[in-house]
Amino acid sequence: MPLVYSIFVPHPPILVPEIGRGEERKCPATLAAYRALAGNLAAARIDTVLLISPHAPLLREGVALFQDEILKGDFAQFGMPQVKLAFANHQPLAGRLAKELPGGVLYSGRLDHGTLVPLYFLREAGWEGKLVVMSMPLADPEGYGNIIRTVLQDYSEPIALVASGDLSHRLKEDGPYGLHPSGPEFDRQIFEGLSRDPSAIKEIPQDLTEEAGECGWRSLRLALAVQQGMPKVFSYEGTFGVGYLVAELYQSSPLPQWARQCLAAYLKTGTTQGLTPPDVPLLKLRRPCFVTLHKEGELRGCIGTTAPYQENLAQEIEHNALAAGKDDPRFWPVEAEELPALTITVDVLGEMEKISGLEELDPWRYGVVVRSRGRTGLLLPRLEGVNTAQEQVTIAKHKAGLGLNEPVEMWRFEVVRYFE
Repeated sequence: MPLVYSIFVPHPPILVPEIGRGEERKCPATLAAYRALAGNLAAARIDTVLLISPHAPLLREGVALFQDEILKGDFAQFGMPQVKLAFANHQPLAGRLAKELPGGVLYSGRLDHGTLVPLYFLREAGWEGKLVVMSMPLADPEGYGNIIRTVLQDYSEPIALVASGDLSHRLKEDGPYGLHPSGPEFDRQIFEGLSRDPSAIKEIPQDLTEEAGECGWRSLRLALAVQQGMPKVFSYEGTFGVGYLVAELYQSSPLPQWARQCLAAYLKTGTTQGLTPPDVPLLKLRRPCFVTLHKEGELRGCIGTTAPYQENLAQEIEHNALAAGKDDPRFWPVEAEELPALTITVDVLGEMEKISGLEELDPWRYGVVVRSRGRTGLLLPRLEGVNTAQEQVTIAKHKAGLGLNEPVEMWRFEVVRYFE
């Protein structure tokens, strides 16, 4: 997967110091988070950025992609024509997306502020790669995201996606559009969705989004559809009556890539001897983990450990990847021909903490272990369809072969989930 990084960022020109002239310092968390993510992207040596802007030419049906060899613009509209930006266009990728996306058209023009503000901070961080700029689709952003994901799989260079958008413009009486109750409520639902269940974001009622006066809902949904990840909100501020959210949506990791390498070697040669794990400090520590395989969105295998049994995490992942592929009793063993269709995640578990009741669980933050009569059941957090602590414990009991009303001891744990 060439998409290695995905972020959502706001685009208020006042954040640009030459325009803000000190006013930008009223949003310290936004500035710090913006620069942190821009620095991460630049440090990852990403060749190409695909940037989705809600202020590029919007089409009733379809999307517009800039076709010029050099993509450029300035902040003249905001009194700073001398602040100019220019980047080379990745024309082959822009042309391919225009061909593959419904209603995709190529367009010549100057970059808008929804594009220029993110690019300002990328340039400030030292990024100098190629750029593709696309307008935000007004309908079916998930469908566009799925197609983009398929297209990007054909490219070998690392690619990042930057989704530009502000949240509600109706957070304060003295804001751009005044105060409306739907403004704070919309922003709350976005924040909660990213923190708990990103799939809920697309279910926000459209009348709420319209009343909130947002311009980032669709670009955020598109970015989430391109690549599943574990979103992390870096900052949120509404200083000027507009919701500024900075979030990391997806970051590829060498951990599931190592799991894939081990499983592929075993399926093709019958051994993992001779493989060298990535030089990642985390892999040298002793940690328990789960390796999960999915195929076409359906579970294909999952095996893990609640305590470390191997010398280090690299070996723990290797052992559990092979077991998930060949020893999960719920499935037939994985065959080598299936490897390209598999998606692999690695969950690294934190410390077990004994708890006394359901009120100490949160199925989006904690996994749970239940034990009774020498039987143990475990359920990871953030599983689709598991929305309450009661559901979580019920499933864990069922996995352990325990009765629904049977008393159990319980432990909770946090995990960090890593994606390819």
